[in-house]
Amino acid sequence: MVGETFPALPPRPFDANKSTMGSVTVVGASTGLSGAALLAAHAAIRSGCGRVTVAVPATVANVAEEQKPLEVMCWSPHDGESCWTATAIESLLESPHPDCWVFGCGLGRDRRSTAALATWLEARSNPAVIDADGLWHLGEDPALIGQLGQDTILTPHEGELNRLAEVFDLKGLRREDLGTTLHQRSGSVVVAKGPGTITVGPSGVFPNRTGNPGMATAGSGDVLAGVIGALVARGDPPETAARRGVWLHGYAGDLAARRRGQESMIAGDIIEMLGEAFQKLEECR
Repeated sequence: MVGETFPALPPRPFDANKSTMGSVTVVGASTGLSGAALLAAHAAIRSGCGRVTVAVPATVANVAEEQKPLEVMCWSPHDGESCWTATAIESLLESPHPDCWVFGCGLGRDRRSTAALATWLEARSNPAVIDADGLWHLGEDPALIGQLGQDTILTPHEGELNRLAEVFDLKGLRREDLGTTLHQRSGSVVVAKGPGTITVGPSGVFPNRTGNPGMATAGSGDVLAGVIGALVARGDPPETAARRGVWLHGYAGDLAARRRGQESMIAGDIIEMLGEAFQKLEECR
């Protein structure tokens, strides 16, 4: 049963409102990559948090405004830039901070965004999920690993994990070993994505048993980042949020495979099935 692997999802209070259910800000997107941040934001709002904001560079703000779910807010520095810079992050940080950040989906690899990551890590408050190009920029400035810690969740796929292993001289050959040493070096929860995704946290190593090969599709990881961010915003500790989010993501993918077939599944299909995945969790409460 689900409840045997991680704590039950807390029930929604009868008097809940959007302010008490937590907020998420997705920081990402760049020219040509706005969809990644939008998928993460869509997944977050579908995962039960009260408010979601997608924060994007100026040149993709119009696209994000047009394509985002109606329930998601949009923020931009309006500085004319096509990528995240340290100045843009400083402007974002003047706004109220969310209960959880999701950083990196579609961020792009402009070198100025490495400085943006550094500025954000130094000044951010509250927990964070770092995914995709956020992990690439982390590898560009290895000293930033010291600014992560136990309130951070890293979500590398195999290629990203191998690059971080090279940058940080992580020991081991297996995914589990690399995830464990990255957790030890950073203090962060590590979600090593792939078949049987492995979550490594202070309580140990936890393989996941949901999911299928149809989930090997563009945007699937962005959806996972949004789900985990929402669970953190709702009050799950980082390790619990990571484990629960991985299970929900995989189970939603299994439901999507039954409906669409593995060959035709896209990331949006996983988002579509999140509601039924959460219902399964409630049955096991």
